[in-house]
Amino acid sequence: MDGPDAEEEAVVARIKAQDAAFAELDRQPRPYTLRGPVRVEVHGERFEVPLTVRDVRAALPENLRTAFDDEINGAPPAMAGRLIRKWALEVIPGDALDRVDVLLRAEQVAAGLGTAAA
Repeated sequence: MDGPDAEEEAVVARIKAQDAAFAELDRQPRPYTLRGPVRVEVHGERFEVPLTVRDVRAALPENLRTAFDDEINGAPPAMAGRLIRKWALEVIPGDALDRVDVLLRAEQVAAGLGTAAA
C-alpha cells in the first residue's frame, strides 16, 4: 500500500539505517588525523564537510560560535563526537535526512571506508 504510511515507514527505515551506520563508524578504530574538511558527493551534489572541532567551529556563523564553544568545552569525552556531529549538521545544506546522509558519507570517507558517491 502506497501513501502516507508507506512514506513514513520509508523515512523510519532510512533513519534506522543512518543510525546503524553511525554506530558502526563509532566501533571502528580511529587511527587517522583529519587535515581539513572532507569533500564528498551525495545524491549528485558536492559537499565540503567539517568533521573536526576546529573546522566545524570555523564553518559556523559567528552568532553560533559561543554556543558551540560552551557546549564543546563543557562536554564529557564520550559526548564529543556526538556534539561535533550535531554542530556539523548545522552547516550542511539541505533537509534533515539529506544532511545526515552527507555527514555519514563524509565520516565514511574520512575513515577510509570507500570514496564512491552515495
